[in-house]
Amino acid sequence: MNGPTQFQQLPSILIFSFLFIFRISTYAQISRPVDLQGLVTDSEKKPIAGVTIEVRGKGTLASSDSEGAFSLSLSQTKSFVLRHINYQSLEVDVDSILSPSFHWVLQPKVNMLDLISVTASAKPLELRKIASSVSIIQKDAPELRQIQTLDEALAYLPGVSVDRSRGLTTTGTHTSVIMRGTGSANRTLILKDGVPINDSYTGGVSEWNSLAGNSIERIEVVRGPGSSIYGSNSMGGTINLVTQDPSDKPTLGADFRYGSMNTYQASMKAGKRFSERWGAIVFAEYKQTDGYAYMADSLWKDYYQKPKMKLLNVNTKVSYNFPLTGTLTAIADYNLQQPLSGTATIYDDRSMSGNYQLRYTNPTALYSPDVLVYYNVQDRESDAISWNPAHHAFDNRYYDSRVPLDTYGMIAKVHRTWGTHTVTLGADARFTEVVSRKYYYGQGIQDFTGRQDFVSFFLNDDMDLTERLHANVGLRYDHWANRNGKFFDNMSGSDIAIAYDNASSNIVNPKVGLSYDLLNNLRLRAVYATGFRAPSSFYMYNAAPLGSSFRLGNPELKPERMRYSYDLGADLQLSDKLELSGTLYTSQYSDFLAAVLIDEHEVPDYLDVKGLPVRQYINIGKVNLWGAEAFVRYRLNPDIIAQASYFYNTSEIKRYETNPEYEGNDMSDNPSHNISGALVFDRLQLFHLSFWVRHTGSYYGDLENTSEKKMPTVTIFDIKFGKTVGPLTFNVNVTNLFNKRYYGSYTSPTSYYYAPGRSVFAGVSYQL
Repeated sequence: MNGPTQFQQLPSILIFSFLFIFRISTYAQISRPVDLQGLVTDSEKKPIAGVTIEVRGKGTLASSDSEGAFSLSLSQTKSFVLRHINYQSLEVDVDSILSPSFHWVLQPKVNMLDLISVTASAKPLELRKIASSVSIIQKDAPELRQIQTLDEALAYLPGVSVDRSRGLTTTGTHTSVIMRGTGSANRTLILKDGVPINDSYTGGVSEWNSLAGNSIERIEVVRGPGSSIYGSNSMGGTINLVTQDPSDKPTLGADFRYGSMNTYQASMKAGKRFSERWGAIVFAEYKQTDGYAYMADSLWKDYYQKPKMKLLNVNTKVSYNFPLTGTLTAIADYNLQQPLSGTATIYDDRSMSGNYQLRYTNPTALYSPDVLVYYNVQDRESDAISWNPAHHAFDNRYYDSRVPLDTYGMIAKVHRTWGTHTVTLGADARFTEVVSRKYYYGQGIQDFTGRQDFVSFFLNDDMDLTERLHANVGLRYDHWANRNGKFFDNMSGSDIAIAYDNASSNIVNPKVGLSYDLLNNLRLRAVYATGFRAPSSFYMYNAAPLGSSFRLGNPELKPERMRYSYDLGADLQLSDKLELSGTLYTSQYSDFLAAVLIDEHEVPDYLDVKGLPVRQYINIGKVNLWGAEAFVRYRLNPDIIAQASYFYNTSEIKRYETNPEYEGNDMSDNPSHNISGALVFDRLQLFHLSFWVRHTGSYYGDLENTSEKKMPTVTIFDIKFGKTVGPLTFNVNVTNLFNKRYYGSYTSPTSYYYAPGRSVFAGVSYQL
């Protein structure tokens, strides 16, 4: 009975469907034109030939002629896209077409040389007028998709070496970002919205995780010394993490991912400009992971615990536009990290950092002010608990430590344009107080304190010598001082209190750069610059075990100096098809900081070195560096991009006073070759799929260049996949695809860390 009844209903259903489709079709023909006569021009009303008109699922249906004209049938077409190799694509909604003849204006694609850099010069400037070697990673770049930490995005840039030896569980300054083979992460300056975040404890960046990954607007990487603008630490280069501003369009997004090692990662963002004056945006991120057994089976004991990590970031920005008189921006960042790691001793750590800044700018004023005041605070706590074989438990309290760091400062600049000169005059003051308190159970107290102050003045002139020839000339004076250094120790049974003499020096760093527009899309550039790094409190005043040796500070340390650095380079862009950059450089730095072995009789009697070899920090020697950097990006078609980078660097210790046999050796942690590449397919209507590869050459883990600490070459492959459905994007990320087992770091024959093996993460994100 059911079958015949259904078949009897078919004719009426078909008739109703036909009438419905006919009515809709008739309405469509009445409400919009069947045939369209289109015209495409640029903003100066010049016709654009060769514009393709594409419809999803149907391909190219028409193209514009020499007069910029085309014709198109719009039957059963909801939208189409105008594409041209030299112009930005434009998607057209058919319902928005008001007449059978319509005119569209296409905007030219931005030449990479027209991008504005806020880092490479004292004033925001187009790249074509900047002589430095610069890379800019925009927020929608594939390098920033599905990353766990911000430093991960830097691994594919030339001149940059990134080492996160234990993945997400790597904490503090163990994360290493080294530029141009300078051998130490604290010879690279890291800025957050223009504020230095290298701490004065070790000079490194302790909290690479202190910004939510979804807050980034762009990352700017400037290779070569930047001390003529930023002062200390910028010997190898400068990296600026620039966060997003509130916009007129509401910002709303959320992301959640889960993967290997029981890893969770969740984030959200929300913001908007509420009127012509007010705007606010907030970002939050939470990460948690259980880690993995990171040592070889022969070294990993049954009672060792896998490292764990929890961290929380909250980043906020509020802006206010004064009528005709500039903009005031307030930023507040809060970061909490809780790592738990160790082997025979477990370190239960808690690290809190807060970064607060207030900035006023008025670029339209005759004398344009840019005033930035900031306060950075860190508080690090650690409970060290050793394994007790008798109890088969971690219950032997070893020590408790606390290291609060307070940094406050001001950077004030004023810009003025006279003819072809844009002159910047500025002052920079930065003051930091370090307190290190450590209590050893059953033994006593060991503390050190100190201040590090900088007072600096700088002058910069960006000038157009001709229409094509541009120059950057800068000079900075820094007065550096370490003050109030004190050491206290009662572990020997007697109170030992030492007040160190103040240490200070005056340093001048110049920079001269020239860039020449050989063509509109081709520039040549050359730079001469110097740099320096002041010694931090840890290296001057600390005395404690570190790894497999006892480290002894030295209050007589001098600043490290980059005596010279020369760059020669070129940048080329061919429409949107090809981007190509290359740089040759040579540099020399001296008085570099190294920890050298000393005899036992040179160790103060009040210190118990526990039978460990003793290394003291000293300024020593001279190092020559030279190398080459290259980057190429090629667009095979509108949806597929291939890119590759190559970095060659060689270093040679030219002088080493205490150990002349080291002369001729390589600097440590300096791979001679770094090669990376990617093949990216990205079409919003379909999916994102990208393949990534990184190859790191061999290098030595110590200045002695010992064979047992030579890190072998390694090649790693990653895959990223994403599929967008409405406001949702589903993604999968596989790192170390072939499960390559390799050393992340190697400090001694009994302490070496394997980097994470294959890791798979899957998640979903929402974007308004």
